[in-house]
Amino acid sequence: MVIAAALAAVAVAGAGVGVAEVVGASDEPVALEVPTIASAADAGDGAVVTRQSVGPVAAGSTGDLGEAAVPDIQTGTWADPAPVHDRIVLVGDSLAQETSGLIAFLSPGVSVAPKFWGGTAPCDWRDVDLEASPTSVVVITFTGNSLTDCMSDGVGGHLIDQPLVDAYRRDVGVLVDHARQAGARVVLIGQPYRAPSFDADLEVDGINAIYREYASAFPFVSFIDAGAAVETPDGRYTDRLPCTPYDSDCAANGTTVVRGDGVHFCPIVGQNPCSIWSSGAFRFASEIARAANDPATYD
Repeated sequence: MVIAAALAAVAVAGAGVGVAEVVGASDEPVALEVPTIASAADAGDGAVVTRQSVGPVAAGSTGDLGEAAVPDIQTGTWADPAPVHDRIVLVGDSLAQETSGLIAFLSPGVSVAPKFWGGTAPCDWRDVDLEASPTSVVVITFTGNSLTDCMSDGVGGHLIDQPLVDAYRRDVGVLVDHARQAGARVVLIGQPYRAPSFDADLEVDGINAIYREYASAFPFVSFIDAGAAVETPDGRYTDRLPCTPYDSDCAANGTTVVRGDGVHFCPIVGQNPCSIWSSGAFRFASEIARAANDPATYD
């Protein structure tokens, strides 16, 4: 349980810290073999949402995403990334915040630069300098927020359902273009289903299809379905999963909390960073770190 205690301390200390602290998190690298989560057995009780099987979308195709606006991406101006990276740029929302310290811990010898804020959408980061370079891997992980001004529907509300997906398709494309213009690799992160009460299946499926499409269409852009690590093996939402050796909070029935409020990972609702061990954050972060530190495997 020594490693579990160390991971818990990193998760608590690193999830909501500033740039300097996250970048410094890898100053003392710790070698850690990340466990495979996908083999866990189904432990859900009453879970009803099932992840759709969405294969790669052919280059240039809009798949089932409709006639969404697409940014003018000129791949001819993209530089090739360096063979070795020394920096992960983490772009995202509160799920990125929850997992940032763990991603740094699981990325020895690599600095992690945070470009995330809870409640944000890709459009909030379109004009932000990603500080990327050919030795960077830019990780993009947005789960479907529509709360800020750039997600306004123009009539006093915010975009939902297919209009939200269309906006994400455009704005994720802008972020991919910015990162690749800088010569960085890009890793797009598949998102987990939310609890059925959120009625967000269309949005999650659409966002994940976008990520797959861009990864299929462009060089040095990868996709990993990290969301599957906190779902049942057949792709259903669940609050709990079977414990791993790292779960010091394992219940008598052999399960642990992976989703505290139906969206976030922390077992304590409303807490980010989480003050206790968060198995869901660790599982999600493990998949992100796996792809960010070996992106070519996921091209």
